Formats: sequence, C-alpha cells, structure tokens
Amino acid sequence: MSTRSVLSASVVAALLLVGLGAPSVAQARPPAAPSAAAPTVVPAADTDFSFAVYPDTQQEVFSTGTFIGRTNWLIANRKALDLRFVLHTGDVVNWGDKAPAQFTIASAAMAPLEKAGIPYELTIGNHDTAAVCPGGGGCPGKDVRVTVRDTTAFNRYFPTTRFPGAGFFEKGKVDNSYRTFDAGGLKWLVINLELWARPAAIEWARSVVATHPRHNVIVQTHSYLKADGGISGSAGYGYSSPSYLWNRLIRQYANIRFVFSGHTGQSAYRTDVGNHGNKIVSMLGTFHSNTTNPVRIVTVHTAVGTVGTRVYGPKGNVSFPYNASFTGMKYVK
Repeated sequence: MSTRSVLSASVVAALLLVGLGAPSVAQARPPAAPSAAAPTVVPAADTDFSFAVYPDTQQEVFSTGTFIGRTNWLIANRKALDLRFVLHTGDVVNWGDKAPAQFTIASAAMAPLEKAGIPYELTIGNHDTAAVCPGGGGCPGKDVRVTVRDTTAFNRYFPTTRFPGAGFFEKGKVDNSYRTFDAGGLKWLVINLELWARPAAIEWARSVVATHPRHNVIVQTHSYLKADGGISGSAGYGYSSPSYLWNRLIRQYANIRFVFSGHTGQSAYRTDVGNHGNKIVSMLGTFHSNTTNPVRIVTVHTAVGTVGTRVYGPKGNVSFPYNASFTGMKYVK
C-alpha cells in the first residue's frame, strides 16, 4: 500500500469516529457544580395590628354619606392600619324603630365591611330599641324597661346571618353575641353585651369567657364608663349596672383585656387590675358629632405590651385631642 493510501485510510477512520460521536477535546465540559439551595424566607412575626371602634352614630342617619364615609375610609386604609376588626359601641341609629330609613342608612354603611371581609360587632344602645321615639326621647305611656328589650327592628336589619361564625345568647338575636379573630400572633374574642344587661345575659358571657381561656377578650357594651372615666353605678332603665358588670364579669377573668363603651360624655380612659393581676384598659367614645364621622383607632403591639389610640374624623380630615397610650399589657397565648 502506498503512503498516500495509508494517509487516506487514517483520515477516513478519523472521520468515522467523529461521525459516531467520539468525544473531542474541544467538546469536553467540566461537570456542572451543584445548584445552591434557595434561601429560606422567614415570614415576619405578626406582632402589630389595629382595630377600629365606631362611637354613637345616631347623628349620622339623617342623610347618606357621613356614616358610610367612615367605613370606606377604613377599607381604603386597611393595609396601612393593619386593620383586623371593627367594633361599634351602640346607638347605631337615633329612633330607627319608628323611622326605618335610619336603619336603611346604617345597614348600607356597615355592608362594605362584609364585602371586604373585615369582621365586626355591633352593640345595641337605647336609641336602637323601641324605647326611643321621634325626637330622641322616651315613648309616652310605654314601660321603658320593657321597650328597651324590644330590638325587633334592629334584628330585622342586622340579622344573625350577617355575622358568620358568631355565637349568640338567644337564637335569632344579635343583642348578645361574640366573635373571634387572630391578630398579633394571638387569639382574640370580642363579646358584645346588651345595654344594662339582664343577669342571664351576664352569666352567658361568663360561660363564653371561661370556655375560651386562651383568647384575649374585648368587651363592648353601650354604657360602662361615665364622662369622667368612672365606672357607672346606674342600671338606667335596665337590670344590671356597669359596676355590677365589673364585679360579676370583667374583673373575674384573667384573659379580659379591654372594655369599650359610649352613651355619655365624649372620651375617657381608665386602667384597672383584675382579680388575677391582669391590666384591663377601658375606653369611652361617644362624640355625637354633627360635622364629621369620628372613629377610634386602637393599635396593639403584642411583643412589647403597648397600646396606642387616636380618634380621627375622615370627613374634613379632623384629628381629635384624645390620643392615649398604655404600657405593661400582657396577653395569654
């Protein structure tokens, strides 16, 4: 075989090897390094949140706009406030039992909270019952101790079906109720009691609190603090005075943290110590404003045990001089 033939055969063999996929130096790649694990994202601790408290709104049911304006402002600022719950301390309407249009306005004003998924509780005040006639006074010839328990109209516009997950003292009535929520890394329970409550309603409340020992409890009722911040000793035209409520319910349980009320005065605060050494903060907010729509914002910092509150009227951008702060709060977990 000639030298040329030997070279040609070598070239053909090399080409065949390449065609069969033999590796070449130019094609060689180092093994890929193992990919780094994605960093673990630790969610921020839930230690701060707020809830809102509507005062007496009885002056806001004669026209549309003011009442619902408060609700719309809360929803628009929900994220900034980290808003988790809304309370209303009663006198939702003025004499709605005799003027259904007032309930229509109030019902529409609270409805956006339901659509937004923000839970709330309403307390029934004397103006929300059959005890009050046009003009805001008592109804002539009627036994006010009986008519103050007639909440038929209120329950027609705010039936139990509007409060999913709630518990009730009486079937089909929202007069005494409770709801729970989670916030600040803790469990909370809001219990709503009728005005100058019947003893049976207070005993029901005791059982609710006792069966939720790991919930931090917020009590709301229409009449509790006086204008000067003292606990009222008057049962009005009801059954039990606020001082009885303090002694029978509020001071008795280690997990009660707050009490909210309206009915009289403007704004007041007090702190008390329960039988188990727990600090209890009570706040009064009534206002009866004819010009704006005040709402109390309560900001809770569970990790450091502080609470701050302010009162603001979205209509007209009004800040009220009722700021307050509290320290040394401890919570059950």
